[in-house]
Amino acid sequence: MFFVVFSILISTACGLDNGLALTPPMGWMTWQRFRCITDCVIYPTECISEELIKNMADLMVSEGYLAAGYEYIIVDDCWMAKERDENGRLKPDPDRFPSGIKALADYVHSIGLKFGIYEDYGTKTCAGYPGIIGHLETDAQTFADWEVDYIKLDGCYNNRSTMVDGYVEFGKLLNRTNRPIVYSCSWPAYEEPLGIKSDYQKLVETCNLWRNWDDIEDAWTNVTNILKWFSSNQDRVANYSGPGHWNDPDMVNLVF
Repeated sequence: MFFVVFSILISTACGLDNGLALTPPMGWMTWQRFRCITDCVIYPTECISEELIKNMADLMVSEGYLAAGYEYIIVDDCWMAKERDENGRLKPDPDRFPSGIKALADYVHSIGLKFGIYEDYGTKTCAGYPGIIGHLETDAQTFADWEVDYIKLDGCYNNRSTMVDGYVEFGKLLNRTNRPIVYSCSWPAYEEPLGIKSDYQKLVETCNLWRNWDDIEDAWTNVTNILKWFSSNQDRVANYSGPGHWNDPDMVNLVF
């Protein structure tokens, strides 16, 4: 499954100026197809692992997707170990990522792609792995040390009273690492469904893209509901989308 981040009625607004995502990011992400499959004994070719990422990266190149502009390969939730290391740093599951994330990023870069990863502004990720709260500075530097190119920060198990400020702070910490990392935020997806109108100017100033609404699922009714939300809210959100900062209706999938 491949994704394209797009925006309806693209306009311009002054905002984050890190020189990234000047066009909508395009690539492949694990979640829509492989979800949180972690049993590599039963599902050896489908579990979230370094072998899966390498195999999909190779296909992106050999099947022509990289040449067509799909440059990011992103591992979503379930890549981590259940606990941080003794220094409070994130670590990958040792059985499924035995070479480590830096080595995986190096492989992805060696074939011309860019590498993305997932975390969550919460006490846990959506699947129950370590969240970023209490570790923002450490995690930002860890991702930079691993030479990550794209970070998706989800919002399960969050403290809504501090959520927006936390996303803003993490964005500042990413920038301080001096590593160019596309920053994908999720806070509108945890506000808008509750009837809370997100601060889109703050999003523009903080993030390269942001999830506005619901997850895309394998159901046409789900896709049309997302399209209906954008249709109903385009006058409110469209002016905040442009080079470097995009509304994100979640993955637009191309099956191959």
